[in-house]
Amino acid sequence: LSAIPYIIYLIHIRKVPNDSVVNQLTVYPNISIVINAYCEGELVAERIRDICKTDYPKDKITLYVFNDGADKETGFAAKQALAECPFKNKLIEPENRLGKAVCQNKAIELVEDEFIVFTDADITTEPNAICLLISKLCDKNVGAVCADVRPVGANSAVTGSESAYRSIYGKMCEYDSIIDSTYNFNGPLLAFRKSAVPKVNEMRGADDANLALECIKNGHQAKYVIDSIAYELQPKTRRAQFNQKIRRADGLVNSTILFKSAGKDSLRPFWKKIFPIRKYMLLYSPILLIAAILFLIVGTFLLNVPAGFILTAIILLILFAAFLMPNNLISSFIINQIFLTIGLVRRKNIQQWNRIDK
Repeated sequence: LSAIPYIIYLIHIRKVPNDSVVNQLTVYPNISIVINAYCEGELVAERIRDICKTDYPKDKITLYVFNDGADKETGFAAKQALAECPFKNKLIEPENRLGKAVCQNKAIELVEDEFIVFTDADITTEPNAICLLISKLCDKNVGAVCADVRPVGANSAVTGSESAYRSIYGKMCEYDSIIDSTYNFNGPLLAFRKSAVPKVNEMRGADDANLALECIKNGHQAKYVIDSIAYELQPKTRRAQFNQKIRRADGLVNSTILFKSAGKDSLRPFWKKIFPIRKYMLLYSPILLIAAILFLIVGTFLLNVPAGFILTAIILLILFAAFLMPNNLISSFIINQIFLTIGLVRRKNIQQWNRIDK
């Protein structure tokens, strides 16, 4: 039962046409790009220089850099890079740490442009990534879009594990987008209309999922643009990756619960078809999987004690193999269920988190 939503997606994504085909922009709207940074150091400068390579017209861009907590190293690196920018820019340095979602809301209040791009400091992008997002966003029915994320980094075990997960994650989100919308957004690079998302919930859930769900709740579509590519730097260690994945699972679970009643009277395909499957996947699949395993072990012990020990050993071996060889879909499924289970159990709702070495 726990695998039902995953099987549904696996059946459908094999025949999904590319929904990222977008019209070439003939008129380029003014856009505001906001970099969210917390103790990023030189990474923020690299991100600024990477944005300077975008195909999007430089005279249409205003860049805002939020140095949350006013970290000196980050501020110094940002100022040096911003001095060489070919477009308007502003560095904002709140002395007290606010958290990503609060910084995002301050950015929404601050900027005057209708089209806003949120990006993290630890990514690079293809030169056409922003153009593709804005082109899709120019569809009057679309209120928010996000890019596809490709993992990069020095630790092959970490990048391999994340790549296996992302290879299916993006296709699932694209399938959602073809039907209507997806709320499984990638926070490292997304864009939206200010009128579609005037504010992001700061108190609960993941900032990227909250933004997409707020957009959908307000009557717009949220699209996954799989041809817009961002390369995200991954944690240096498996332990750091696990902490990051658990935090992300925690945020997604909380976002799902936060909006669980938002579309109960709506006839939109998102609220009738996509959201129930995603909710089942996030809130019920992990519990059902754990319950099934426990019932199987207990039942086997009641029937035959030696067989119970053998079955337990086999299950532990499968779990060990999943963590030892995470670069495949089965391992990715098992590990993801563990992360979601931890997220469901602890429900910490973290809005400010420590930086992970990458």
